[in-house]
Amino acid sequence: MSLLTNENYICTLSEAGENRLLRAAQASEFLADVLAVPAVNGPRNVSAEGAAAIMACIAEQLEGVVRETSTMKGASNDR
Repeated sequence: MSLLTNENYICTLSEAGENRLLRAAQASEFLADVLAVPAVNGPRNVSAEGAAAIMACIAEQLEGVVRETSTMKGASNDR
């Protein structure tokens, strides 16, 4: 039986990483707000920041798809 060492690793997020994590949290909260209340109850209020986060997340994912597709074709997609 081998012994596994328990090392402590420190994880630090960059500012960009923190921003992405915050946007993902906002997007998750927005979706929870939208999906939590049935539409039968009439109009509901949702966060404008959450809606913006959802659109930004979708845009980032689509840009990633375009970059991956360009890379697979051997083209450079530098802006």
